[in-house]
Amino acid sequence: MLKMMMRNIAASSSSYCTSRRWRGMPCLHSNSTVVVFANDYFAFLHSQHSKPIKSTRTQLEQPVRNSPKITTVEDAFNVFDRMLEMRPPPSVVRFNQILGQVAKLKHYSAVISLYNQMDVSGIGPDVYTLNILINCYCHLNQMGFSLSVLGNFFKLGLKPKVSTFNTLINGFLLENRVGEAAGILNKMMRELLRKMEEGACRPDLVVYNTIIDSLCKDTQVDDALNLFSEMICKGIAPNVITYNSLIHGVCKLGEWKEATRLLNEMVSKNIFPDMFTFSVLVDTLCKEGMVVEAEGVVEMMIQRDIEPDTVTYNSLMDGYCLRGEMDKAQKVFKLMLSKGSMDVVSYSTLINGYCKHKKIDEAKMLFLDMSHKGLVPNTITYNTLLDGFCKVGRIDDTQKLFSEMQAFGQLPNVRTYAVLLDGLCKNRQLSRAMQLFGEMEAKKLHIGIVIYNILIRGLCITGKTESARDLFCGLSSKGT
Repeated sequence: MLKMMMRNIAASSSSYCTSRRWRGMPCLHSNSTVVVFANDYFAFLHSQHSKPIKSTRTQLEQPVRNSPKITTVEDAFNVFDRMLEMRPPPSVVRFNQILGQVAKLKHYSAVISLYNQMDVSGIGPDVYTLNILINCYCHLNQMGFSLSVLGNFFKLGLKPKVSTFNTLINGFLLENRVGEAAGILNKMMRELLRKMEEGACRPDLVVYNTIIDSLCKDTQVDDALNLFSEMICKGIAPNVITYNSLIHGVCKLGEWKEATRLLNEMVSKNIFPDMFTFSVLVDTLCKEGMVVEAEGVVEMMIQRDIEPDTVTYNSLMDGYCLRGEMDKAQKVFKLMLSKGSMDVVSYSTLINGYCKHKKIDEAKMLFLDMSHKGLVPNTITYNTLLDGFCKVGRIDDTQKLFSEMQAFGQLPNVRTYAVLLDGLCKNRQLSRAMQLFGEMEAKKLHIGIVIYNILIRGLCITGKTESARDLFCGLSSKGT
């Protein structure tokens, strides 16, 4: 199947444009508060009837000439004050220019404050003004207010543009909530699509791509595929971003056959895979242990003049490490060094490979080389090397590295403590383990069942079964 897929790609037109790697969209999440605001909005929208747009074409096409240069919030407030004192006041277009510049400076609260001054002074907004306002509320994670602004469109007789809905949808996704509320928000997004279609503002490819990507990231791939089919039926042609989202989604679920089908389909439509597509395929193949096939994808990339990026090489290197082929992993790493494309993940991946195969000295040398190259090890890097030291019984090196980690400002997390406690217990250094456990309690870190299991096992190993029983019996009182 993979070979057939490769042939299909190779047989596609050689005239293509290598696009920049698509970086994806925020993950789809929500909470009950947003749902309440959204339900209020949908109820309001259902009762409204669109009115003609009051703003003229000239007003909506925001001119940039003679716009005062705004570099600070203070500049904006000073210019705004002078404009509000003018009689007659300037058109809303001039005010929009200031609001837009302040929004680009990411002073979203200041934009809202300036808009309130406009409102008090009787300067009516237009579509562009309200779009800016929605965008600012979205960036401030105040989606309830964003929906209220959307309601103002209809109260003022203004029609939202597709960009208005794009901004609003992205705002929901930027909420970054977790759990069951994601499903509620997905239903809300579908309802928003329906409302757009009922009006004069039909959803475009950007809207569909945003929702499809979010559904895939929330592992609701079936819903994403259904929406994809619906999009096709409505005559909206997908692009490489659409297929990338779907391929990434099915790959995360291990549905390799579906990924192959989608890949063949996109190639048949003369939509050629880009860097992101290939990177997803390489990563998935390596995680499935199909490193030889991943090598084939990388070779194809090079043949197509698509230079594999750091993410692709990291995935391939990790695949070699998982198979214990450290020589090949090191070869990839040296290639990355020659290209100057290695990063912290590259070093951490190879360090992890060495540690897993108990080549701890090689891992330590790589860790030191990383620092010499000006790369700062992160918590994952430290945790990996700490685990490696523990696995070979080098507890003193573990303690030294742990102290160094904190001295360099890398805060240990629960995983760090779990690694250390496990290493100390397995090396029968229970007193040091209990001392470390006391530090965790003093720092009020979340101590889950994994930590308690490590300690109970350590107590049993050292023959302190009574203490192990007491610790176990006390778990219920701790809510664990």
